[in-house]
Amino acid sequence: MRRRTLLRATALVAASSMQGAVTVTAATAPAKVLVIGIDGAMYAKIHQVGAPNLLRLAAAGTLSQTSLVPHISLSGPSWATALTGVWDRKHGVTHNDFDAAPFDRYPTVFTLLERGGRRTAAIATWSKIATIAGSGAPRAGRIAVTAPVPDDPDEAKTDAATADAAIAALTGAAPDFLFVHLDQVDFAGHRHGAASRAYLDATARVDREVGRIVAAVDARAGENWTVLVTTDHGHLPKGGHGGQTRDETATFVIARGPGFDPGVTDAHYALVDITPTALDLLGVPIPRGLDGGSMRARPATAREW
Repeated sequence: MRRRTLLRATALVAASSMQGAVTVTAATAPAKVLVIGIDGAMYAKIHQVGAPNLLRLAAAGTLSQTSLVPHISLSGPSWATALTGVWDRKHGVTHNDFDAAPFDRYPTVFTLLERGGRRTAAIATWSKIATIAGSGAPRAGRIAVTAPVPDDPDEAKTDAATADAAIAALTGAAPDFLFVHLDQVDFAGHRHGAASRAYLDATARVDREVGRIVAAVDARAGENWTVLVTTDHGHLPKGGHGGQTRDETATFVIARGPGFDPGVTDAHYALVDITPTALDLLGVPIPRGLDGGSMRARPATAREW
């Protein structure tokens, strides 16, 4: 009995020492933020296909499943919201054909972070992300849009090239904030519908790209990375979006990193919280007038599964 007690005490001391070492490292390591935007994805389908990398991220941090209602369930309005912190009624982007003008009044996360001395980058499959990241002064430090890869009927190769570019950006002197946009799930939704095998296959493929990108983050030593994953809208079973149905407005946010306890759900988080959360994590003041708030500032509830 005494030997078991001594062994347990030794283990507790060792664990305490390790926790102290981690705390010191976390306190001194520079903060970094990776945001992965998966166009047209639905968390229910991620769960259905058993996407290991996304499910692992959700289990290791905070998961929120919410609705966009009454926000417009289109990519332009939603990515503008994720990257400014205000809903469509404020930034004024109402469709997918827009210019940089709305971001004069509501600067993007790239502009706000660059003004705060942080280095930013955007790497995307959808070209309109460049319009958002390239707006304002200063604009994102690096903007890259992947050209469509030949012989790519489902955008899998093009998304893989986007992931390759993101991994390259995470090698060496990585930016403080990196936004990566992947598109093949939305592509499958439009062509085949969310109830199709093709949509599930695209979800499984994009999960592999997420896994590769997150692995590149996790391989970086001496840095404090938070990984945020979100989507812009859902899809109807037959395909398409833009309306206010439950399927079209379904969205989610995953947050894994310092300050986000594992196995937690909070139904209050939405894509509008991405920008203020990134600003908070990177020590840049959050402007007044944003609709979103930092996800670190809200109490969370334990997951019930």
